Amino acid sequence: MITLNVQVGRNLCFVWIFICFGSFILFRNRTNLPEEQTVSNGPSQQPTSTESLILKTSYQTLSSIPLQWKPGESPRTTIAESSVPGFTLFHNLYVFNHTFYVVTSTPELVPSRGRIISNGIDSWNKRNGKLPTEKDLAIISPEEADDIFGRSANTLGGVSFLQTNGPELLHHSRWYNFFVEIFALWQWRCYTSPDFDEFLGGQTRELPTRYIFPRVTQAQWKDGRGMNTWIMEAILGPVAIRFRDDWNIRMKQGDVLMLEHAAIGDLTAKRRDLEDALYRKPGFPFPLRIRTGWWESIRDRVLSHTPRSPLMVPSNDQDNGYTVTYISRQSTGRRLRQRDHSRLVDALRSLCDAHGYHLQVLNTDKMTLVEQIMAISRTTVLISVHGNDLAGQLWVRPTQRSTIIEIFSPGGFIYDYEYCSRALGHKYYGIWMDRFFTTSDLPPVSIPNGFHSHDIPVNAETITSIIYHRLSM
Repeated sequence: MITLNVQVGRNLCFVWIFICFGSFILFRNRTNLPEEQTVSNGPSQQPTSTESLILKTSYQTLSSIPLQWKPGESPRTTIAESSVPGFTLFHNLYVFNHTFYVVTSTPELVPSRGRIISNGIDSWNKRNGKLPTEKDLAIISPEEADDIFGRSANTLGGVSFLQTNGPELLHHSRWYNFFVEIFALWQWRCYTSPDFDEFLGGQTRELPTRYIFPRVTQAQWKDGRGMNTWIMEAILGPVAIRFRDDWNIRMKQGDVLMLEHAAIGDLTAKRRDLEDALYRKPGFPFPLRIRTGWWESIRDRVLSHTPRSPLMVPSNDQDNGYTVTYISRQSTGRRLRQRDHSRLVDALRSLCDAHGYHLQVLNTDKMTLVEQIMAISRTTVLISVHGNDLAGQLWVRPTQRSTIIEIFSPGGFIYDYEYCSRALGHKYYGIWMDRFFTTSDLPPVSIPNGFHSHDIPVNAETITSIIYHRLSM
């Protein structure tokens, strides 16, 4: 009996030690998050899915494959139920003589045209622009398809991305308006949503075989630095992008095309009933669930496309300390007051020398695209006056400390790069001279006189205090 009690006591002692040790490990893991863990630095817009995205490269040919069918047996068009205004996924979408066709026996289930597409005219002014008509998108029965198509089509396999807005949408900044706003923050974020997993057969997403701009010429799409061309070729390849001239030639051939899988993106359809700024406000829900890590595969694909030298290997903040990057705009129209720029550079150098941070002061006008992307991909804290350079945050890996600091002329603010920061998972700070604001207390949108000034003031200590706070957490 005594021996039994001793043995029981020993067992209880081992159990108690195991519980304590396990509790210690759990507590340590909860309180010391690894720096490389991706976290959200802003308020959540929408519940996310933790199922990882699996990216698949398409091996579909870019050429078309002839298809014929018996009377009344044309392949039906199906539309993903989770499609939202401005982003619609299809299987078997037809195109003939510049008109998209949905072939279905249940037309009542097809969303209204205005939720899918615009007419490509006056796209920017959504309230005065005309609604799309049957010339833009027609819903027809299988019998009507036989009459119109002649019971044959040429199939374009793989995934086709289409952007059906007109060139007005690229009126301000072709790099930001297309790659950031249209592709990254809208089409790709929608396409990777777990809400489409059932329609697409799981969390695997096939890279688009082609990207079609039926209403925009290449000249209207290309930006001055060539960023759109280089990056889209890095993602899709050099022969996968088609513009209005190519599309017109194909349409003049009189072919009926059937797009095996198609994603139509149209920001006019998205914005038709709501002001654009409302979509960007914190707390306004993204219309679909957002997949965790939705942008990682594209960022990694672009970075893998860049030739790397020993001096150009991304470290962000996990390998060699933290990297602070200040992109100077002193050679552009919208820039800092010169003495404030000089003080900011001196203050950043002092801060980084004192704490062992890496400092990069960049003038992107004097850098190649590869040099820009690789330098910014090393960054933990990115600082610049409001402008396109802040779109470089797309290449910054989100961590607990990744931070975007945007300097405005006092009183000015627009959502562009705050919205981008929030979507990517970076902490955002806007700066007015010696004041700052974050996503939780944003000012109203305002573009006052002096917004594009070449004499914007800033207090260097305000910025260095933010950086020290973020990097010493």
